[in-house]
Amino acid sequence: MRNFSALAGPVINGYAFCDIANQQKIRARALDWVEQNPYEAIFMERLPAKNADRTQSLAAAVALIRQSAAKERDYLADAAHAKKFRADRARNGTDEKYCWKS
Repeated sequence: MRNFSALAGPVINGYAFCDIANQQKIRARALDWVEQNPYEAIFMERLPAKNADRTQSLAAAVALIRQSAAKERDYLADAAHAKKFRADRARNGTDEKYCWKS
């Protein structure tokens, strides 16, 4: 997973953060969907698990992701941070590479 994130993460985020408000809306909807539709293999007893209470583990994982999303949302809600974020993307050519202009 780490290698996939390192390889695909910059490209996915390059597109995702073209519109910060839309990215945050989509992230919230995606997390809600994941929470409401958990991957069934998580609950298969024949597969090993670090914690015997798989439901509790799933709830803890979702809570951790929600906490991370809230931290990101709060960071980008600060005008100075959002301005720096956009400036960094402009300086790195990220918007030209990933964002379509209409």
